[in-house]
Amino acid sequence: MRRQLIDRMADTAAFRILLLVSGLVVLPVLALGVLLSPFFLIGLPDANGLAFVLLSFGGATGIVGWLRARWGARTPDRHNVELTLALLAIGIATALAVSGIVTYIAITDFWKPWGWTGPGLIAGATLVLAHGVWIVCGIAWIERLMFSYAVRTGRTFDAIPVALLLVAFGLALAVVLAAATLV
Repeated sequence: MRRQLIDRMADTAAFRILLLVSGLVVLPVLALGVLLSPFFLIGLPDANGLAFVLLSFGGATGIVGWLRARWGARTPDRHNVELTLALLAIGIATALAVSGIVTYIAITDFWKPWGWTGPGLIAGATLVLAHGVWIVCGIAWIERLMFSYAVRTGRTFDAIPVALLLVAFGLALAVVLAAATLV
């Protein structure tokens, strides 16, 4: 059995450095989001506050999935692969949603007279690219866990539900971006 392309790509030193740099961008924002979430729940919760809380906890869930995947690679006997895959899928979906929201805001505000200028555009692009690195990392861990499961048990892991979930979120993101360009 051969490892998948994304798994092999994410197993390089260059990608690990890129993951470290993107972690320096994403993790402080995530920590701030998790710390501020109770204030959004205590105050008058509206749709934006609820979305903020859900995205914060979705990102935290993805980080827990990433930590479980790293731990599960070291001790595969006691590892619940299904739970880790679900946590990683939630994290990937959250990173896709955050990237979509930032891109949507950039597209809709770009055409306004005081739209996204130099620093704002660079910060938004950096945030989207940093989340893209985490998305690739999550997909690589999903592939790596399914490969190790197949090697350890001799049975292939059914990845169709995870793949369909990611395709559904990707299509939803495409619809949001298409709607943003029509506004």
